[in-house]
Parts: sequence; C-alpha cells; structure tokens
Amino acid sequence: MPLQQYVRQLRPRTESYTPHVDKIQDLLSESNTDAADVNEIMFGYYVAGTWGKFVDSTKAQQQLELKRGKIGQKAYDSQDEKAKAMADEVIAWSKKNDYNGVVEKVWWTARPGVLSKAVGRTVDSRKNPTDVLIRFVGGEFLGISAKSTKKQGDIGFKNPGMGTVERNLNISLSQIPNKAVDTLLGEFPTLSKSSSVRKKEIRSDSKIKSRAEELGKVVLSDIADVLLRTVNSKSDVLDYLLDDWLDAKNAVYPRYIKVTGMRQGAKIEDPLANSKISALASGDIRFIKVGNDSVGVLADGKKILKMRAKYESQKLASSMKFSGDPWK
Repeated sequence: MPLQQYVRQLRPRTESYTPHVDKIQDLLSESNTDAADVNEIMFGYYVAGTWGKFVDSTKAQQQLELKRGKIGQKAYDSQDEKAKAMADEVIAWSKKNDYNGVVEKVWWTARPGVLSKAVGRTVDSRKNPTDVLIRFVGGEFLGISAKSTKKQGDIGFKNPGMGTVERNLNISLSQIPNKAVDTLLGEFPTLSKSSSVRKKEIRSDSKIKSRAEELGKVVLSDIADVLLRTVNSKSDVLDYLLDDWLDAKNAVYPRYIKVTGMRQGAKIEDPLANSKISALASGDIRFIKVGNDSVGVLADGKKILKMRAKYESQKLASSMKFSGDPWK
C-alpha cells in the first residue's frame, strides 16, 4: 500500500564584518564536502568488511588519500571513527528489518550513473539520496544516506533548490532576490552584474556588504512569507511534505535509510517509519513563520521541521536554496 494512502487511513475524518570571514566560510564548505566523502567511503569499507567487496575500490581508495591530504589526519580520524559506528548500526538494523545482514557488494554512488548501473534500472538521484549502496547476499539492495555531525540528537532533512520549490508549489520566488539585486545595483552602479564578480566586490567594501546583508534579510523574509501563504492555501499538503521534505515516498527505489555518525555512536532514521510521519497522520497540520527566514511545520502539536530559505554563500551574489532544519 502506498505510504500516502496508509497515512490518510490513519487521519481522523472529522553583525560586525571582518575581512576574511567569508573566504573562510567558503573554504569550510569545501572542507565539509571532502570530510563527507571520507565518511562515506570509510562507511562503505566497514560495511563491506574488505575492499574486495567494494566496487571500484581502487578509485575509492585514491579519493580517500586525496581527501585525507585536504582535511588533515585529525579530521580524517574523526570521520573514520564515525564511519565505524555507522556501519555497526546499519548492519544491526538490517538484521532486524528483513535483511540477512551478510553484505555481498558495496558501491560508493558519488559519480553520476553509478546507482542506476548497480541496481540495473534508471534511478532519479534527485529523489533518492543514496550515498552508499549495499547489496546483501540474496540480491536485496539497501541505500544509505550517510551523514556525520558534531551534534547529538535530531538531524536535518532535505535541501531543495529554489527551482524545485517553485516548480512543486507552482509559485515564483526568484523575482524577489532579483529585485533586491536590481536595488543594490541602482544604489551602487559600479557593481558587476556577474554574481561571482559581485560577490568579491561586496565583500571588499564594508558599506556595500552592510547594505547587501540588509536587503538579503528582507529577501529571505519575503520568500518565507510567500511560502507560508502558499502552503496555508493548499487543500492537502500531506503529499508535499512527505515527498519533498521528509523523503518518505514509498515509490523510491532502491529503499534507503539515513544514518548519521555523531560525537558518540550513530543514529538511524527510516523515512518510512518516522515519528514525524505519525504526527502528520493526525491531520492537524499547521504552518507558522519562525524567525526571519523560516516556515515551521506543526502536526498534532509536534514540531516537525522548519523550511528555511537561505543563500548559498553571499547574500545578493550567490544562488538560493532551501533547507529542512530540525525545529527544537
């Protein structure tokens, strides 16, 4: 039975600026990507138990050494430790959930087309966040969305782009940041129309930087307002939340789970067996604005998540996207 149908059956009837901060943030973003790659590869290795079961292991090991050089030994060791804990949790989970727990092959799916080739059918990676694919003896596949964090407790959800949100809600949001950029260019005519060049120009001038931050804050607030009005006007937002924000679409193949390595141990989330989904099943779904840039989702009085609008890096000089954030 599709998840949406099952859920419906459960529902009742009735700042000060310092010159190098932004460059540091960009470098940290690259470093986080490299650390995530280390975590994923090592997780795959520990799940397999040997490089012999790791498909294209030579390339994976080459990437591992390259990433180790970029992030340093201390960060590498941290990701390695988390990967071990994550592997232990996944194997234990698999044995409790109708998998035999004996791994036959493992794929690191970072390169385009790897996931589809492995399972023998076309897979839309935009809808399936599998980072590491496991095939158990017997032929069963299980995808793993692997994350690591320094935090304990709840973790993030999906991070859709601006275009995805616009398309799925049939709204236009891009005009909001575009108008703000026009305003900034009108006030500072020497600024470049190229976003990459403009980013450097904004960051090199504290006055322009301050104005861009001010306008950007308004942009984020306006986007959140439009999003709030839109979701409040939808007759049934259940499918939208399940599919677009909670990764809980039963039709996704191969099935996947999320595992997050933390300071201590690891945590598994099964998108198809989530307490947040049970709360959504109550039918009492509400939305409220949270802070300047987020729309909070409430269900049966339970805080589900925050849908937050944000810039990729520099306000008024970088792309925009959304993130599904834990709501404490």
